[in-house]
Amino acid sequence: MSEMHDIHDNDAAQGVSEEQRAIDQITHILLHALTEDGIGEQLEHAKSQQEVYKLLQTLPYFKLTFEEFQLGIQALRQQQAEIHQD
Repeated sequence: MSEMHDIHDNDAAQGVSEEQRAIDQITHILLHALTEDGIGEQLEHAKSQQEVYKLLQTLPYFKLTFEEFQLGIQALRQQQAEIHQD
């Protein structure tokens, strides 16, 4: 999980917002999770954030709390909404 700490330390040094850090963390974790055998398919069939969170918890490098996970998902949704408004 040192990669995540490196990302966090680098973000802090660059003055990245908490929201952007959450987006970066969730994106990073989801990209890794999708390469894990079987996880990608299970994620596609998940019907709630809670199900996705429980699946991600099976991964050794996933260390976010549910609140951090929700913050990241909300930030991603906001970012997507802003992209589609332009």
